[in-house]
Amino acid sequence: MAPLPLQTHDFWRVNSYGYPNPFNPDTKSQEAWGTFCSFYENDKGSYSSLKAYWESHKAPRKLDSHAVESWKATFEEFGLLYVISRSNTITVTPAGKQFHAAAQQHNEQDFVWIGLNQLFRYPVSGPPRGRSKSAAHGEADILPYRFLHSAMRDLGDYFWWTELERIFCRVFSTSEARPAIEAIRHLRANPSDLEKFPLPVDKRKGAFYNSLNQVANHAGMNHLVLSQDDESEHYGPNESRRRHFINRDYLSLVSVALGDSTTPTDCGGSAMYVDRLPTAPGFDDEQAYFDYLGAAVPSLTAAGGTSAPQAITLSGDTVFILKSGEHFESVSVAERERTVQGKTLTLCRIARNHRVILSTDLNWTYLVTGKDLTGPNTVKLSLRRARPITNMEPIQTLFGGGDA
Repeated sequence: MAPLPLQTHDFWRVNSYGYPNPFNPDTKSQEAWGTFCSFYENDKGSYSSLKAYWESHKAPRKLDSHAVESWKATFEEFGLLYVISRSNTITVTPAGKQFHAAAQQHNEQDFVWIGLNQLFRYPVSGPPRGRSKSAAHGEADILPYRFLHSAMRDLGDYFWWTELERIFCRVFSTSEARPAIEAIRHLRANPSDLEKFPLPVDKRKGAFYNSLNQVANHAGMNHLVLSQDDESEHYGPNESRRRHFINRDYLSLVSVALGDSTTPTDCGGSAMYVDRLPTAPGFDDEQAYFDYLGAAVPSLTAAGGTSAPQAITLSGDTVFILKSGEHFESVSVAERERTVQGKTLTLCRIARNHRVILSTDLNWTYLVTGKDLTGPNTVKLSLRRARPITNMEPIQTLFGGGDA
């Protein structure tokens, strides 16, 4: 029998070291950055030789081979580099090179933009390396960092540690994203109902705390994008006072990375952020996984120049106008269904259950039934024929008089 929504007895497990942020003077952050640079400087080099370096007196601090392996896995999670299983070659990804260049140029905005986009690609299931972390991880389709930032945007731009422990960390499916938001809204208004959402583990300390602490560290790029305070006992004296919130300096970058326009548009706020979440792509091949995770990140300028679909009101509903060649490419056509694909930064604004009109079929509106990430910069919409268009004239005008 499947577990009830938000009652999965498991939690997100991510890698065990902190995010490499050179803009944070904290010792741990600087050590993480220095460790990443040692991998970067050995691009296409020998992984075993790098391990030997970190065990030698030449290294700034001694790391045994297990620690280097954990650092490697952590940097892989961020899409910065990889070492294919049973190989001995370090490969810095195209996005990893962009990331390093932004830091070298002291360009904090580009650094955050690149880092966020990489984090938002990461599937909680991780790379396809044999055995999954757990059954829930193996079946998951959630992009945890994208979901967490989306949830914060929907919830006043912050979350309490208690909410991460009891609700967020047990969301493994995009179908549970909205129920999670609704549960937290209820709990914030009714903190006494907290026990209806028990912890997914018997002990808070140990692996559970350590993994969630790294979730927060990674999501915030080591205290760059997220800040925290402990000024309130909102959930009572037995719960953590810890609260994480989006740094106002980077709120606009987070929004654009989640699909908003760099300038306000009608469709920017047309749905909850969690409703726009795409599912994670699936991978059987390790190389394909890292090619996806580490692909070059489109520039912020390119994101700002993305052509946003126009939204109109039709029979009381918001309907998006999608033009072939500008917003999408037709992938497949069935009698009552369509599958279209386009750039993530263009189609991210569209949520499940939105209606769209396609320039290739002006007789019908279509309902968005599915949304799946198919590559680092591409998303697929599954559509089902909805209502017929009875008045063609205003619709044809939007498309310049006919098929676009």
